[in-house]
Amino acid sequence: MDAAFDSLFDDRRVCQRTSTRRASMEKSLTEPEFARAVSVGLPKLIAVARRLSGDDEVAAEAVQNALLKASKSWRKFRGQSHVDTWLTRIVIHAVRDVIAARRRDTENLHPQPDAPGDRQRETLVAPQRGPSQQVLDAEIRSVVATAVRSLPDRQREVFGLMVWQNMTAGEVGRLLDITPQTVHANLHAARKRLRQLLGDFVDDQRD
Repeated sequence: MDAAFDSLFDDRRVCQRTSTRRASMEKSLTEPEFARAVSVGLPKLIAVARRLSGDDEVAAEAVQNALLKASKSWRKFRGQSHVDTWLTRIVIHAVRDVIAARRRDTENLHPQPDAPGDRQRETLVAPQRGPSQQVLDAEIRSVVATAVRSLPDRQREVFGLMVWQNMTAGEVGRLLDITPQTVHANLHAARKRLRQLLGDFVDDQRD
């Protein structure tokens, strides 16, 4: 249990990774190449969407939207990046859009109280205890996913891609069009916020 939680907050594990560069295609896509790239990359795209959203419904909607957008624009692809990087970037933006849309809908239907942060923290650090390890594991995943969803977009994306998708700062920077230094700054901020949200819950698991 300790190692699982420590991995969320251990900067050294991320910093020690070596970066691998992928060569760009440097040419336009053909329709068969686009179809093959989608077919091969779909499991990864779904995994990225699930990690960034923490919600299967959001992930499914985001991937569907992303593939629809890609199907309309693949002819404009000119190899500025590897095709899987291009597709992943579209999915990242699609997840962001779906989360923002659902957040707006929720706020319109259910106005937030004066202190939403306190209410959210209470929910995160005082979960119902399950009778078995299976229930406990599901509970932990739910609590962590809720905390990650509460992060600002950029922090959530950096955290999900580096910690859960095992990408390097360079790879994440290319996906999000930011520098590796900015990637690490966002990762640090995300972990700091998660410590605040999950601190009592983590301590409870270690007792």
